Amino acid sequence: METHEKIELGIIVIIFLILAEAIILMTVEGWDFFTAFYTSVVTISTVGYGDYTPKTFIGKLSIIIYIFTGVGAVAYTLGNIASFFIEGHFKKYFRLRKMMDKIKKLNNHYIICGYGRLGKVIAEEFKKCNIPFVIIDSNEKILEEALEKDPNLVCIVGDATSDDVLKKAKIEKAKGLISVVTSDAENVFITLSAKKLNPDIYVVAKAEKPSTLDKLIKAGADRAVCPYIVGGMEIARIAINPDVVEFIHSLVATEEDMEVRRYIVKNKELDNKPLKDSGIREKTGATILAIKKGDKTITSPPPDTVINIGDVIYAFGTKEQLEKLKKYVEGTI
Repeated sequence: METHEKIELGIIVIIFLILAEAIILMTVEGWDFFTAFYTSVVTISTVGYGDYTPKTFIGKLSIIIYIFTGVGAVAYTLGNIASFFIEGHFKKYFRLRKMMDKIKKLNNHYIICGYGRLGKVIAEEFKKCNIPFVIIDSNEKILEEALEKDPNLVCIVGDATSDDVLKKAKIEKAKGLISVVTSDAENVFITLSAKKLNPDIYVVAKAEKPSTLDKLIKAGADRAVCPYIVGGMEIARIAINPDVVEFIHSLVATEEDMEVRRYIVKNKELDNKPLKDSGIREKTGATILAIKKGDKTITSPPPDTVINIGDVIYAFGTKEQLEKLKKYVEGTI
């Protein structure tokens, strides 16, 4: 039980004891409510003015029991209040309330399950791209250290395999989920839970072992990645074609933040139009790298390639250019 919950419980118990003793004194001593209530408050606070004292045996017995239970309840509550301030729970409580307010406002965001080495890199990339995200990790100390460095982080302490924790992260309104916890079994379980709670969510999951990749896909992951395989392939490419890889990296890592993105054509104005007449280049400045039509992918599409509703476009450009392209091909402008 959290400290603030203990304080709330203690206050409720104190109020209950005061009212209960007041009712007993009204009944057995024949006092009015205010006098009985006043005596109960004075007694539990250990002030003891002595201006009102019970005369009956039941009244005296109730006061004896009331003193032991009431003083104990007050000491318990005051102890928790002191702990709340001294041990930093006050700051933690209000930070938690502020965090929950941030989470309530999240929409079309990403959920990062696991804040280890990979999770931190992913979070940094999302911050650079101004993509909203929430982090879930069971290690409270790691998240507290992260919040000390960046108070704007949105975090939840909990087990990402729990449906309740995923619901706290507003998974029903999330755009995507990235599962990079240490255990392959947990990544599979998180994927299953995520797809059950939000069938439309885009899930990318990490596999420690290559044999887990197939299990993650079967569990519902849209993409399964083994960092060791990806890292090994990248190292091999750098060793074999260092100039080409360096060129690609420098192109993507320019000051303009060049990116490659994927969009689905929804704008009816583009339906059955050749690429040269679409106005994509003129209106957005983005470069079309490929167009996917069903199972067929056309790379470096020629100008006379016809665009249809439902086609998948892979484009290259700056963030600003790609945002314009997104609005244009999806018909939101």
